[in-house]
Amino acid sequence: MSIDLTQNYFEVFELECSNKVEIAKLEKKYLIFQKEFHPDKFVNATDHEKRLSLQITSFINDAYKTLKNDYLRSVYLLKIKGYGLNENNTISDPDFLMHQMDLREEAEAVHLKKDYSASEDFLKKISLLKENCLKEFDESYNQSLYEQALAKLNKMKFYISIESDLRRNN
Repeated sequence: MSIDLTQNYFEVFELECSNKVEIAKLEKKYLIFQKEFHPDKFVNATDHEKRLSLQITSFINDAYKTLKNDYLRSVYLLKIKGYGLNENNTISDPDFLMHQMDLREEAEAVHLKKDYSASEDFLKKISLLKENCLKEFDESYNQSLYEQALAKLNKMKFYISIESDLRRNN
């Protein structure tokens, strides 16, 4: 039973270190890992082997979750390059701050309407904004403009937050 826990997630899953992940290959490799390392296979093993199985499975699950999600994968790519998302980081771009306020007001209005169609339209709008952020992230990341890429992720984080709030409240 062996997997190198010092490798990055892309290396473990034998994927190119890029924001374009072959989901089918990721899922296939994940299932192989699950069959090989799942704790249920180690019921009669030594305590050491059981702990190792849990550690490997946890690592594989975290890697899979990260690589499958556009936002988490983007954050991880920057982490590999030495750039981390600061949880307390605020966006100082005045235009984006106004945009945030406008979207929050629109989200509140949609929530108060209790109109499924309006809610779906707003969520589509947010989805497009997230896709645009991801596209801009990719452009910045591929040009090694990591600070700009990080700024795009901060914006995407806002869109994810507002989307999550609306889904939770509806």
